[in-house]
Amino acid sequence: MNRVIEIKMGGLEIITDETEELKTFVGSCVAICLFDFVSKVAGMAHVMLPKKSDGTKFAGKNDVGKYADEALSYMVNDMVKKGADPKRIKAKMAGGATIFAHESETSLFNVGPRNIAFLKQILQENNIPLVSEDTGENFGRWVRFNLQSGEMLVTSNLKKFEKII
Repeated sequence: MNRVIEIKMGGLEIITDETEELKTFVGSCVAICLFDFVSKVAGMAHVMLPKKSDGTKFAGKNDVGKYADEALSYMVNDMVKKGADPKRIKAKMAGGATIFAHESETSLFNVGPRNIAFLKQILQENNIPLVSEDTGENFGRWVRFNLQSGEMLVTSNLKKFEKII
């Protein structure tokens, strides 16, 4: 049985032990996983917003996963320190839902689609391939990443589904 590390809202964890799994629940937030399957180093961030508006950097370890730009930078740097090769890092993500019916796709308050778009942009700028995703829609998801298999399990009680991406 694997040990499960739960990522809190705005949190981030890096693992190197194949007996550990990363888990979180996201609605409009996005669970972004980076992994180097060869060196068995992975990280998950629970991204709440695309970027800080005040321009300050890293408020603290407890919320380093809160903003997409900071989370990706921190994850790559920490993963490399733990043996990952930046050329082998790949990404998977889930979440970014439009939770409230009154939110339109273009609404400033509809943060889910903005999180997805910004994360894709940052991944592309950093040459990190997004190999799979389960994003958008209008429901929350449980997300679990298994380092041993490299699989991301996405489930929704509301929509009654379970899939591996």
